Amino acid sequence: MKNEIWYLDDFDFYKILCPYKLEDHIKKKPNDIFSKNQFLFMEKDPCKEIILIDKGKVKIGHYDHEGNETVISFLGKGEILGQMALLGETKHRAFAQVMEDGTQVCRMNVNKAKELTRDYVPFALEINRRIGNHVRKLERRIELLMCKNVKTRMLEFLYDLGKDYGRPRDGGIWISHNLTQSDIAALLGTSRKSASLCLNELEEEGLIEFDRRHIFLIHPQQLSQLISKQKAQNA
Repeated sequence: MKNEIWYLDDFDFYKILCPYKLEDHIKKKPNDIFSKNQFLFMEKDPCKEIILIDKGKVKIGHYDHEGNETVISFLGKGEILGQMALLGETKHRAFAQVMEDGTQVCRMNVNKAKELTRDYVPFALEINRRIGNHVRKLERRIELLMCKNVKTRMLEFLYDLGKDYGRPRDGGIWISHNLTQSDIAALLGTSRKSASLCLNELEEEGLIEFDRRHIFLIHPQQLSQLISKQKAQNA
């Protein structure tokens, strides 16, 4: 098993968890491998595990009473699911569906995670940070969907993506990602065609460069100013 299985951003569980605990966990819960479109869990399923994505991509969302799907987020390597169980949630409020063949996850029983949260301060601090980030991202998702203008939604989405996952490069921000244009459209609550047209427009305006795996925010400050201008126009 690769060392990065328990790696979450700047928090390395290999350096923090006791080796005998980690080895014991690996023996009992080896990596699970899933195919595209399989579900890790469905809405209202019991919250029994904390799930860490080691490889691939997972879609989080829910269905309305008519079966229409709403995408909440896409999660990738190093991100976790089910952490709200540590705050007392007993059932999942959304589904988690695998989006890539060969997606691998590692699971930890909620009771074991609660034990670590109680007994090991660094683990508890990191979990709390993760939960806080999760709540903030949901709040931002709601804010984005409230913007009627697709371009404003796209600008704010790219700006947030740069803050969360970007790194400085040549005066701009370089973002590595695994989102398709359909994924981006789903997150913005618009059509793939509209999302594609918007991305092309921003590229023609010299604000971004993009391909299947990367987005380059050429002028982040200008992007921020354009967001403010768009918000004022939509107000």
